[in-house]
This record gives sequence, structure tokens and C-alpha cells, in this order.
Amino acid sequence: MVAPEALADLLSDPYRVACPNGHTALKPATTTPSAYCRTCRESYHASELVDRRVGSCKPYRNGKD
Repeated sequence: MVAPEALADLLSDPYRVACPNGHTALKPATTTPSAYCRTCRESYHASELVDRRVGSCKPYRNGKD
């Protein structure tokens, strides 16, 4: 989940945010906290988007036991 107030900053980092289907071809909306996925051809609210940062994953995904 992405916080609405952080969406614009996160989308400026390529491949950082993905739609619920895993696509990263996102274009931020200008008037609402949402983004348009060019692959899905759907708009998603910030709460539906996924932050793909390594630190936001579960510990075992970082190679730690």
C-alpha cells in the first residue's frame, strides 16, 4: 500500500511502485491520489498500489534468515 501523500514522490522513482497486477508503467493523476496503469488501462487509488522497495518486503525476501 502507498500513502496518498507520498504517491507523487514514489512514482518519480522508476519501477518503485506497481499496480496490483505488478505492472510499473504508471502515470500519476493530477487531481486525485491515484495512478493510471498503461498496461492494464485502469486507474488505481494509492491504497491499491504496491511499494516495491526492498525494505518494505518480508525479511526472508532480503536474504536474511
